[in-house]
Amino acid sequence: MRYPRTRRLFRFVSMLAILIFTGCGSLGSNVPRDRIVIRFWHGMGGPLGKILNDLITEYNQIQPVYYIDGICMGSYDTLEKKILASVVARRSPDISQNFEALTLKLSRAGKLACLDTLIEREPDPEAFKNDIIPVMLQNNTFDGKLWSFPFNKSVPVLYYNRNMFQANGLNPDEPPRTIDQLWEYSRKLTRDVDGDGKYDIHGFAFTLRNQWNWACRHLSYGGTVLNEFSRTVFLNDPAAVRATRSYSDMLREGTARFAAGYDHQNDWLAGRVAMFEASIVSRVYLQDKIKFNHGVAPVPYGNNPVVIISGTNINIFDNGDPEKIEGAWNFIKWFTSPETGARWSMKSTYMPVRKSSLELLRQTSEFNSDRNFAAPYEQLEYATFDPRIPEWFECRIKISDELEQIYIKTTEMREKQKSQREYLEMITTHMNHMQTTVTGILENSLDSRF
Repeated sequence: MRYPRTRRLFRFVSMLAILIFTGCGSLGSNVPRDRIVIRFWHGMGGPLGKILNDLITEYNQIQPVYYIDGICMGSYDTLEKKILASVVARRSPDISQNFEALTLKLSRAGKLACLDTLIEREPDPEAFKNDIIPVMLQNNTFDGKLWSFPFNKSVPVLYYNRNMFQANGLNPDEPPRTIDQLWEYSRKLTRDVDGDGKYDIHGFAFTLRNQWNWACRHLSYGGTVLNEFSRTVFLNDPAAVRATRSYSDMLREGTARFAAGYDHQNDWLAGRVAMFEASIVSRVYLQDKIKFNHGVAPVPYGNNPVVIISGTNINIFDNGDPEKIEGAWNFIKWFTSPETGARWSMKSTYMPVRKSSLELLRQTSEFNSDRNFAAPYEQLEYATFDPRIPEWFECRIKISDELEQIYIKTTEMREKQKSQREYLEMITTHMNHMQTTVTGILENSLDSRF
């Protein structure tokens, strides 16, 4: 089957190829000359980048055949642009991080090595594939074939201040499991400390552009954000409205607050907020700053527990060199092996890829003694993933735009004491606009149908 629109995209980015390649980096002078060099492009910096680089260094030291040359592109957006340009210029890396939408394009354009073919060469292909956590396997299967391998997958969690729980008569070992309980806890935790009529401490906080957590709640209320096969969206159905109001009603009551960027996390560190939702990976950045007893728990849900895994996968590019493909596969197998995968998960907080890695984690003292450590892994049992169509990133932006306006206007309407009727009309208007805008993106897209 031909996918002419995808090829048009590759021709388009060729105009930017020379500029995009500037600053891609070069091989270090310490690369052994007798090794087969595997170029690995990724977007991981900071403490997580250090963890990744340490593992790459370890791999390069324990075997004599391959040398992984890890090159950080600075951001996922830059990484995607450079990958597209590299495909046009026929200078692709051997391995790269990718989101699902780009994997779909690259696989249909014949630029990737099919991992099913590589797995078939393993001693026990069926056992190898069955060891992949089911949601991870499904997430990386496109057109019936495995084209990418899970790499850095995270889940959202609830962070909470155990000291505040205890001070307000709440059991810190029993964080809220449902959204109704979250609201109940927030009411008890919200305080006007100085008696000026304004709340100084809020029970709950969230980021303005909280599409990820909002989508989890939408699904937990029984909704469907988008059917990636029919390309139909359900952004103003009753489940979507309930998900939206599960945030905005708390704002209207005053038991929650919103913040831009990561300010809600800073407010939590400063004791101005008792609970907030964020990725489990945030713990890597927060852990050295927390000065109080804290807890980590699964995110509260509506009718049924659901979380959406987020993060990238790894592709192997078919650059016509079997040795490079074999080297890339060798590294991926080692990186996601039971022992290495468990270590990667423990250090980075990303979810393991293999059931065997998860089993090793369950045997650790941290898993059995530290509730904060074990909480995110529980959610793998009911995890799902975002739509994988090429337009999804643009759709997410539009959803976030409307949610942001709803939250801001809710706070303004509370201050101005607007009526419940006006409040509900405002939500309906924005939800309908969300539905119309995202539908228009899908109908007018130049990308081929999934």
